[in-house]
Amino acid sequence: MRLSVLALVLLPVLAGACSPPDDDVATVTGSTAAPPAAGSGQMDPGSDPALGAAIAQALGDSAENTRLVVRFAPGQTPPLALVYLVGSDWCGSGGCNLLILRQTTNGWAEVGNVARSGAPVRVLATSTNGLPDLGVLVSGGGGPPAYEAKLAFDGQSYPRFPPDEALVGAQGTVVITDADIAAPAE
Repeated sequence: MRLSVLALVLLPVLAGACSPPDDDVATVTGSTAAPPAAGSGQMDPGSDPALGAAIAQALGDSAENTRLVVRFAPGQTPPLALVYLVGSDWCGSGGCNLLILRQTTNGWAEVGNVARSGAPVRVLATSTNGLPDLGVLVSGGGGPPAYEAKLAFDGQSYPRFPPDEALVGAQGTVVITDADIAAPAE
């Protein structure tokens, strides 16, 4: 019952977060309690209840206190959704969680939930085991100075935590920025 209630709460927020538009980048931001305001400048790429249900399942009881930024990796078939989770259950001094979902014939499957991820989030020009490599900023948490880390798909999932090695000189496309993550104006 609780999961179906969460799905109903999330569906208006994610109503547009299914298929990427022609430019392959889609965004849904806002509280899970209400859909983005009309005319807020956010793209409406279509509707996919299965994506909303997959995100609701990953959020569990934390849905009420989570803001989302949903983007799609450019040029991916099937689509790969990058969901940046913002809230006290998902963020710490080292960053927030990046949920990664891949569309399958049965809906959407989680292929990663990477902790300590910061913006910018990039889709790199390289791939590993059929999925694109991702770049995330790693900082805070008492660790080394900020650096970009490469997240590579191991055939089953992306790593739970970014690696300690800095990524240098990789080509890629920024899909999530600090401005995307910023709290909405009250």
